[in-house]
Amino acid sequence: SGIDVATPNDAPSDKARCLIDQELQRLEDTIRALRSHRNVLAPISQLPPEMLSKIFAYRVAECADSTNPLEWIRVTHVSRHWRAVALDCPSLWGNLIFTRPRWSKEMLKRSKMASLFVKADLSCFTPRIFDAVRLALLHASRIQNLQLRAGSANIERLLTSGPSFQIPMIRSLSLSVPRSLRFGADEDFTLPDTVLTEETPYLRRLELHRVIINWDSQLLKGLTHLTIHDVTTSARPTTDQLMNALERMPAIEVLDIQDALPQPPDGPSSPDRIVNLPQLALLSVTSTVPECVNLVSCITIPASARIHLSCSGTETTGGDFSGVMRVISNPRGATYRQEKDGPPERKVIRVLHIQHEVPISLVVQGWTDALATDEAVPRVNAPDIQLHFSWHYPSQTTVESITASVCKAIPIARLRSLRMAYVDGFSTKMWMSTFGLLHKLHSMHVAGQSAHALVAALHEEIQIETSTSPSATPEGMKGIRRPGLCRKRSAVYFPQLKSLTMEDVSFVDGDTSATTTLSDLQNCLVERSERKAEIQELRLQECSHLLEEDVKALRNFVPSVDWDEIVQGFSEDEESEYGFNDMGGYLFGGYDVYSEDLDLGLDLDFSIF
Repeated sequence: SGIDVATPNDAPSDKARCLIDQELQRLEDTIRALRSHRNVLAPISQLPPEMLSKIFAYRVAECADSTNPLEWIRVTHVSRHWRAVALDCPSLWGNLIFTRPRWSKEMLKRSKMASLFVKADLSCFTPRIFDAVRLALLHASRIQNLQLRAGSANIERLLTSGPSFQIPMIRSLSLSVPRSLRFGADEDFTLPDTVLTEETPYLRRLELHRVIINWDSQLLKGLTHLTIHDVTTSARPTTDQLMNALERMPAIEVLDIQDALPQPPDGPSSPDRIVNLPQLALLSVTSTVPECVNLVSCITIPASARIHLSCSGTETTGGDFSGVMRVISNPRGATYRQEKDGPPERKVIRVLHIQHEVPISLVVQGWTDALATDEAVPRVNAPDIQLHFSWHYPSQTTVESITASVCKAIPIARLRSLRMAYVDGFSTKMWMSTFGLLHKLHSMHVAGQSAHALVAALHEEIQIETSTSPSATPEGMKGIRRPGLCRKRSAVYFPQLKSLTMEDVSFVDGDTSATTTLSDLQNCLVERSERKAEIQELRLQECSHLLEEDVKALRNFVPSVDWDEIVQGFSEDEESEYGFNDMGGYLFGGYDVYSEDLDLGLDLDFSIF
């Protein structure tokens, strides 16, 4: 019945069960010992503990930025040996996890005297998380990497809880105040004079977001990476203060300044001194045009450095970016003077993307490496040159003129791939003068109305005068035209163009400057084929007024035509004329064969449905 009833034989039975349990335990211990001994004989168990710890460290690094940064702890569950090795390696436990406060305290204990990595986002937190971060900061002498993101009041509470917060072993420091918190906007954080005042000889990376710092601080010394974003105008440095700081960073590799540059002097002026930054690999600046020009006129930029500039025009400059262009066109900054041995080798842009972001913004991106196969594949690596220009007076600025001046400033003589998107005012003459003579240009991608001007430029001929017999020209007559000595021959613009992509192009019939007719495109393809400059690949993406029979006709002139089969842009009358309707019905002579009102008088011996 499921109910235990006491019997006189219970005592012997209990004794027997106890003996059996003891024997089972002995057997389990024996099996466990045998398994442990078997694991010892495995090849991986022959690794020294130092090497095994190194492997565990790689696993810790892999999990650091994942959704579960503690996943690596599973290695301690594999065997007693692995667990002992992990517990005996304090450096594995130095990357504290504050999302689980109980674990962060345990990891702090297991790290013993190892270096600490403290990364805490307190934009949204609980009191237990805040206490765990505060406990970790009490071990400031062991912290090598500190990243705090919190409201200004909470950062101040953490850094000023003791008499003087110092981190002498720090290598990387990041302090960030979010633009907005849960309960509204927050003010900038001012680093107190009593905090981080001692020497930090190992500090190489400093990132400050909405943090006001004394520009004479010892933190601004010996850095290789400096990021300063969003500093109020009143707290920005003077030009002399910024130059003093940069002089204390001769090995700077990354300089990222966003809305933190000093106000330039009124009127034209020459810099009092030039700061040489020979190791600079990336210059990233977001500012107004005058602020940007003022900075780059005071520093030298190596030819190998990547340049990312985001400049906005002011009421004074409007859409004039000539000062920035001079900086870009100069391979070593505004102060470079050409040496007798010739100009230095510059980065050569092989892939160029230009996009007009309506109404008052232009983005230019350039890469020095060309894709080995399909140039139409989107780029994923950071560009070597990135320019973002914006202005406030569109009536006074033409995007096509800015585009042309940018292309003259950057080195595109060996350009291989070009993408031009929605620079609709780019004329035929601009196409020819800017890109038409580039003998390495292999592929082009054009989006928007400027495709019409490009097709016209592909038609144009270059007239070249050649001498029929240069050796027969007398010495005194060289350079003088004489009948019979010169003849004209024609060549095409874009001589090496093999791949053309047209996106969001309207193929409306008619003589308009904003559209490209199919006959224009066909004539262009035929003429280039006859001139031995055939386009071998044609891609059509999201184009309007384009039908399947039109694409079939294009295949007669281009070996490879790739069409996305999107049919769009037709009016209702055009849809009826060309033989299709919104419901997918087939049309004959403008009549829907599925319509009940249609009676063609045909004797069909099959059912339509």
